Amino acid sequence: MKNAVLNLAAFLLLASSFVACKKEKTFKDQLVGNWQSVQVTIAGEDVTGSYTYTMNLEGSQEFDLDVTSVVPLTGTITQSYSGDWTEDETKQDLTLNYSNGEQKTWDVTAISDTKLTAELIGADNKRYQVKFDRQ
Repeated sequence: MKNAVLNLAAFLLLASSFVACKKEKTFKDQLVGNWQSVQVTIAGEDVTGSYTYTMNLEGSQEFDLDVTSVVPLTGTITQSYSGDWTEDETKQDLTLNYSNGEQKTWDVTAISDTKLTAELIGADNKRYQVKFDRQ
């Protein structure tokens, strides 16, 4: 009986050490995935009904981004971009290096396993905030 209790205690100690060794996700690990915008704000105005962002960040640090706009009288326009991305864990930044040479750096203001919020000052000097859900 004493051996059974000691064996059980040893097993539980060993099992708990495996759980304790679980690796924390890095900032890069958290960013990798497919993201779909659920809220888009430009200069404090909610424009979710007019803009949709679909972003795929690959583990190889390549990205695809589709920005869909609803334009009155014209219809829906989708602009597709691709390139490479980098992250700065200290600054909590995500930089998209577009294939055409353009570069945009987004401040990641919140991130979890299922949600991402990023902000950027656009070329028009307006603040863009996009809230994403992981797909």
